[in-house]
Amino acid sequence: FTWITAQGNTYRIAYAFMKQDTDAYRGLKARYPALFLVLVPRHAERTRQVLGELRRGGFRWVQRSRLAGDGAPPEPPPDVMLVDTTGELRDFYAHASVIFVGKSLTEKGGQNPIEPAALGKPVVVGPNMQNFLPVMDDLLSANAVVQVQDEAGLYAALDGLLGDAERRDAMGRRAAAAVDAHRGAVSQSVERILALLDAKREGGEVT
Repeated sequence: FTWITAQGNTYRIAYAFMKQDTDAYRGLKARYPALFLVLVPRHAERTRQVLGELRRGGFRWVQRSRLAGDGAPPEPPPDVMLVDTTGELRDFYAHASVIFVGKSLTEKGGQNPIEPAALGKPVVVGPNMQNFLPVMDDLLSANAVVQVQDEAGLYAALDGLLGDAERRDAMGRRAAAAVDAHRGAVSQSVERILALLDAKREGGEVT
């Protein structure tokens, strides 16, 4: 799961959804009262489970699919928007100020950090990014990502970024630049492979 904030002139955050993280959100919201979460499960069919966690946590929420067509904000104002639709994650990423890439704190593998980085967002990840090691090497080398080891480290990283707009902006610029530096890499690889195949057909050599 991913938590993303997206509301006007507020502090914003994206976050992995696990039961223990509700305590972290409470702590951050106490420090940043305007904090508002947009929760985007990777699988919309788990909406009922997520709603149960929100209910047990005592949060006020609104479901994306039930928002009024005129865009009017619900009353009373919710703490969380649960996105139970598909195809909108990038749009919500674009409105976040800090993004935590999920499936990296307590699960193995991680999720793709390239999309939020390409949007110029500061990215925080957990220790388990095994599926994206080359990408992580590039982002870490550019000081364009913060990697934490546990929930306490995650809270500290988010707190530090939420409280420092200049640092957020600088990290976001480095993230976008790191992604831009590798644009066209696939095309270059394809061209190289085609050149090798042509050379083989012609009996030549490729250096």
